[in-house]
Amino acid sequence: MPWLSQAQYNHCGILIPSQKSINKVKDKPSSINSFISIDEAANYIKRIVKQVPDWQQNFVLQERNGINNAYAHIQNGKRFITYDNLFVEALDYQTGTKWASVSVLAHEVGHHYFDHVLDREGSTHSKELEADYFSGYVLAKMGASIAQAKAAMAKLANPYGSHSHPPRNQRLTAIEKGYNTVKPRKKSNPYSGNFYTQQNDVRYVNVQPRSNKLVQATWFFNNGQKVSENLHYSRTTSRGARVYYNNYMQNTRRVELYFFRDGRIREKDIDLKKRRYAWYNFSRH
Repeated sequence: MPWLSQAQYNHCGILIPSQKSINKVKDKPSSINSFISIDEAANYIKRIVKQVPDWQQNFVLQERNGINNAYAHIQNGKRFITYDNLFVEALDYQTGTKWASVSVLAHEVGHHYFDHVLDREGSTHSKELEADYFSGYVLAKMGASIAQAKAAMAKLANPYGSHSHPPRNQRLTAIEKGYNTVKPRKKSNPYSGNFYTQQNDVRYVNVQPRSNKLVQATWFFNNGQKVSENLHYSRTTSRGARVYYNNYMQNTRRVELYFFRDGRIREKDIDLKKRRYAWYNFSRH
């Protein structure tokens, strides 16, 4: 792809904004809350550091325009984070969120937190992934969504990486791992959703667990009708299946749903008067 060869990345593996983007940032202040001053950037740094227990800021923040970068370093025994204001504002402009520049600064704070600058050996893949992890962790605590925490890296990171910086997919994974230590991804409920049965007159059944004691089930029939029932917890079988039930038709019939530990669901229809019953298996397909 010819356009890939035209992309230019800085030493930190982030796409350098085009002159068009820089000009738009210069000529028309963005509606996004970007870093319009060193004081505002310093305020974000304080918020980032505040998210880390038992640690104090141990570096100086300084602005240097024209470098198209933000980086952590040590000079004459003193720690710094140096950033280009137009560069970080352009990140926000290109991604559509102020969290892009916050995540980049958080990444650089991570280098100081992990003391990466002390060996003076520059960037390595392991250092960068640790700083990405730190960025995801901090942004989660600051209230960003996972998409916002990944915004800068997802859109602007080098997809192939370099000798000093890992490829985009590895960096996004590290950010997500850090984020999920604060806000673990909610696991989908294996018992929730649409299921199909062998019942000839039923198209499918929608199951929605409401609590440990209550399940709502809706049967969608081939003739267009639907019936919803609240099923209440009854017991747990010797095989570990949780059983929910409801009586209907003036207590002459009962429906029971069996929720097994491996995610299977079975339905038992019972004719209480004739003392007969039929079993139906649920499946996703």
